[in-house]
Amino acid sequence: MLVRPSLRQYATRAVLASKPTAPPPAPAPSPVRQPAVSLQARILQSSMRNHARLQGTWDESRNAMKNHADEFTEGMSPEEQMEALAAHHEAQRQHFKNMGRTQPPAPQLPLMDLMIPYSVGFKADAYRQLKRNILNAGKNAFSMRHIAMADSFPGVEVDRNMGWARSLYMMARRLFQTQSLKSDTWVAPMRQEFLAQYIKLNQALLNKNRPHLLALTMKPYTDEVLALLEKNDALYRRWHFHREVTPTRILSLRAADGHFGKEMPSTGSRIAIQALSLEIYDREGRALHTPAPTAAPQPPRLGKKLHIVPAVPKRVTEYLVLDKMFYVQQGRWRFRARLVPEPGKTVAV
Repeated sequence: MLVRPSLRQYATRAVLASKPTAPPPAPAPSPVRQPAVSLQARILQSSMRNHARLQGTWDESRNAMKNHADEFTEGMSPEEQMEALAAHHEAQRQHFKNMGRTQPPAPQLPLMDLMIPYSVGFKADAYRQLKRNILNAGKNAFSMRHIAMADSFPGVEVDRNMGWARSLYMMARRLFQTQSLKSDTWVAPMRQEFLAQYIKLNQALLNKNRPHLLALTMKPYTDEVLALLEKNDALYRRWHFHREVTPTRILSLRAADGHFGKEMPSTGSRIAIQALSLEIYDREGRALHTPAPTAAPQPPRLGKKLHIVPAVPKRVTEYLVLDKMFYVQQGRWRFRARLVPEPGKTVAV
């Protein structure tokens, strides 16, 4: 058996030294360090961008806002930025006071990361959904602590000098009751107010009361209800609230500081919080809905009087975002947005 030896070539040191070598790459330039921007300044800038988008002027005002922000914060430390921002806010407040207005228009905070908790089950993304549910519960607890420390829960008094760890330990049972339906929880009055505002909203929509709708809603939900209001059809609708099949529940709660003045607001606190049967008739008065089993047959219409035919009550579940600025005088809960559950997922509660 003949085995052919393999041919190998070895380069000597002289040959390697004669080969041209590529120059080493030039070092990448170190990035220019941007001045730090405080959380309050970022929230205010985000609110201004959100307001510009809603007004449809974002493309025109983006460059102007960027140049103004660069000039406003150029060469300032984070502490100096906060002082300049507070002074600007105070000057604006004094300007509106001289004009005879009680307060300047409060900036609208961007929509926070509110989420609908879904059932975990045995799906492929069970771990991811479980992590999202735990994250939502943790953010709910931290928001509850923030609201309590600002004395914004009616009838709730806590020690403001408590640190994060001690407050979470002492108030753990209360802080993790955001989704609870018990009557002694801190959010129980809020849930009752949410239901009352929801009934007023539907009554204003059915009565086509535009001023009430504008007072009860915020953008972008205002555009949604105004589109329903301006829908021109020949139907007459009647809406009744029968009862709560399941009590109103808070699924997700977020709270952040929205008032940046040097002094505390005269009313409320600095924080802003973001925290669900139809009868249809045609122009001739004929009922187009399914009559209730106990409803009497509809007689022929005589004159202009409408014969009411009770409808079968239908269960309606909506996931609505409400917003309230505690530093605005006579502030009230307003509907901010409507969330739609993801298809194929079951809500956890």
